[in-house]
Amino acid sequence: MMQSITEPEQSLLKSIIRNSRQPVSVYSSLVGKSRNWVSKTIRGFAKYGVIRSYITVVDPAKVSSERSTLLFIKSNPREHEVSLDLLQMPGLESLDGITGDYSLLAHFRNLPSVGFEDFLDTIDNVIAKTSEGKYKMAQVLTTYKSHSIKMKKTETDDKPLSKRDLELLSVISKQHPSVDHPLPLSQEEIGNEMKSRVSQSAVSKAMQRLEIRGVIAGYSAAIDYTLIGLPLKFFLQIRVKPGTVAETAHRIAEMNEVWDLSRTSEDFSLFTTVRAPNVDSYNHFVRSLYEDENILDTQTHLSMEEWFIDQIM
Repeated sequence: MMQSITEPEQSLLKSIIRNSRQPVSVYSSLVGKSRNWVSKTIRGFAKYGVIRSYITVVDPAKVSSERSTLLFIKSNPREHEVSLDLLQMPGLESLDGITGDYSLLAHFRNLPSVGFEDFLDTIDNVIAKTSEGKYKMAQVLTTYKSHSIKMKKTETDDKPLSKRDLELLSVISKQHPSVDHPLPLSQEEIGNEMKSRVSQSAVSKAMQRLEIRGVIAGYSAAIDYTLIGLPLKFFLQIRVKPGTVAETAHRIAEMNEVWDLSRTSEDFSLFTTVRAPNVDSYNHFVRSLYEDENILDTQTHLSMEEWFIDQIM
């Protein structure tokens, strides 16, 4: 694993986070380096695990077959099998060891292939292995931002996605780079990955259509965030004045510190992931939040351990 990277490498990595499907020539222009340098650097990122996966950011609200769930569990470090069991569950987006009343926070994207009742039964079996037996679940109602990418505002579109669209999203959901294949799948490769081969032009049209509809919000990457000066990860729950949740959420989504932002079924209705260089920076961020009179209260959890979910969702 790399311990540090240069300023141009940081700039390239930040550009990849903002849009991981841009051509090498675009990255070259953005960072002021040759295309050969960009290609060689991205290959190094793949080799040393700097880029852990390429991610297609999808708006769950536009995929009617999906729902997202936040699961808080009280456990202790001796109950190692609890985290191992969670890591084996399909649809797991993230898993963190956190401070506060609960010690584990898991985010699941519940897929149609896994019935919600079966999901709950599995959770019950996991909880049974804890000494506390304490947990709570919160349903994600709306996603405003994910992987630093804001959800696109589009006109209401009730037309369901086709089976081919859903398969396409599954193929490009998460892709793990390698030295031999350091970039995201090309459109031709995506077509070849599908059950019934699809031409490059058909894949291109489908992706453009999904982007216009706001189903695909953007393309990002999971990385080692310490290398871009963001070693600390906080989860912040926000209680907002009734009737102002949506407008407040849209303002918060504009803040660069906010990586993920959702509306949940909890009393603290906004749930956000914040990445920061240090505690002082995070404290400044929270103080700036309270300049908005609609913010009534907050609760903070610090991520003490962040697992890398090495699986295709």
